[in-house]
Amino acid sequence: MYFYLTGIDYKRAAIDLREALYRHQHAVSVYWANTNPGGSAVLVTCNRLEIYGMAEYADDASAHIAGFFKNFPDFSKYAYVKFKKECVFEHALRLASGLESQIKGELQIIEQLDAWRKNTAVPGPIKDLWDEAVILSQEIRAASNLNKHDYNIAAIVFDDIEKKMEGKEKYEILIIGTGKIAEVFAGYRAGRAHLTFVSHRNHQKARRMAEYSGGAALSSGSLIQIIAQSDIIIGATSSPHYVLKKEHLAETPLRLRYPLYIYDLAMPRDVEPAVGEIGGVYLYNLDALEPLFSKHNKSLEASIELASNLIEDRLAAFQGAIHDKGY
Repeated sequence: MYFYLTGIDYKRAAIDLREALYRHQHAVSVYWANTNPGGSAVLVTCNRLEIYGMAEYADDASAHIAGFFKNFPDFSKYAYVKFKKECVFEHALRLASGLESQIKGELQIIEQLDAWRKNTAVPGPIKDLWDEAVILSQEIRAASNLNKHDYNIAAIVFDDIEKKMEGKEKYEILIIGTGKIAEVFAGYRAGRAHLTFVSHRNHQKARRMAEYSGGAALSSGSLIQIIAQSDIIIGATSSPHYVLKKEHLAETPLRLRYPLYIYDLAMPRDVEPAVGEIGGVYLYNLDALEPLFSKHNKSLEASIELASNLIEDRLAAFQGAIHDKGY
């Protein structure tokens, strides 16, 4: 069995292109289901879209990739491709260990991978490869000290918010969405911050997070009113469309509490880019936050190097095992 993968991530493609491709993820999934039925799986996380496949021969794998690129040329311009089981396994191990994340060491990738492996029709051999990668990654994280729960986007963004809100006794954070990112923010219970969760559908979950954080929960119908009372807005939905547009801020009462800082942490984005053109509004998407992420990553250089070395050791053992099995 010959393994292969192709994908795009934050390192190769700017957010505009990633977003356009994410919006076509259903078409990508349908293409692979028809091209390689029972032999491929599509992985989507907040900052990458990857296809894992297997074929009987190397030429078949190359043909699958070539056909995909012909049908999705925008993907091919920025894609990386890896062939052979050991190369795919190395990538999976680095990804599960947090070394390929925009925020190095972040644990949320493990949760995303677990959900993908459990809830998607991942072919058995690909799932087995990933199961082994995830198990080994937990050992590597522990040995290299990359298993801390504060290695996440909420910790980094909250630190930036605290600096921007310096001098304020209290400030208001509006969180749009009830997904994993919103849950992580709810867990921080920042002392000076009052959190309000706005949900479109899952009002019960929004109320639970509000109770946990000592905040409030509102329906999306209250979005316009609550914007005017907010100092910070965090976009964290799984919506395929913009949930906050320039017209929304135009409809708010004139007395906006400027400056208004908006952190759009969703992919596809929650906030229309034109919102950043409004005077007094400061809009940050995942790419714009790269300087904050780089500062965090630099602080982990020793752990990252150790984890990389451990991966090389594990990979050597893995290569020996698959060669013995004749892959």
